[in-house]
Amino acid sequence: METEQRIFDPRAGLWLLIAANLIAFRPHAFWLELALIGLLLVLILGHGRLTMAAKWAVGYCALVAFQQFILPMSPMIIATSFTIFATYTRRMFPCLMTGALMLTCTPLRYLIVALRQLHIPQKLIVAISVTLRYFPAIREEIGYIRDAMKLRNIRGLDRLECTVMPLMVSATETAEELSAAAVTRGIENPARKTSAVSLRISPLDFLGMLAGLALLVISFVVQ
Repeated sequence: METEQRIFDPRAGLWLLIAANLIAFRPHAFWLELALIGLLLVLILGHGRLTMAAKWAVGYCALVAFQQFILPMSPMIIATSFTIFATYTRRMFPCLMTGALMLTCTPLRYLIVALRQLHIPQKLIVAISVTLRYFPAIREEIGYIRDAMKLRNIRGLDRLECTVMPLMVSATETAEELSAAAVTRGIENPARKTSAVSLRISPLDFLGMLAGLALLVISFVVQ
């Protein structure tokens, strides 16, 4: 069961995303990576996503086990082929966890307010807001297409054609509708924007930011 869900402050999410990327592509000890994974798991649990935390923990453990135990016992061609893939996937794991937490626990309106407070250019905010609304709309449309194919009992290779063609048409229409909706709501208006929501960083998110900063500093100090 999921506990009560809380809003993940977008400023904390953006900072942790930057810190995770900087740590990921720097030489660092394995314990530092474990500490970062542990921090993100605590944040996910703190925001009421128990199932999500369990899935990420199991996925990371499986990846480490695959890299440490299975690859060394595999034939040379398999070990060579998958070592780089496993290494870079593990390095990107904290970034993926942070992004998933933001997508799950940070409503888009809070993200837009945070970007405005950080003085991000309005054109970039418009592009981000339309893009983030686009993919959920396309995912919903794919669900409608699958339901329609089930009703018509479409199977085999016909499913590919019946998915791609309507999706291409829908993708274009969805982009036009979202752009028109954004313009109608005055998103391109250069006047100062107001919002019905106010951002207040929680103690958990603030401690997460401090812990992320500490791990980033340690990654530069300890090689």
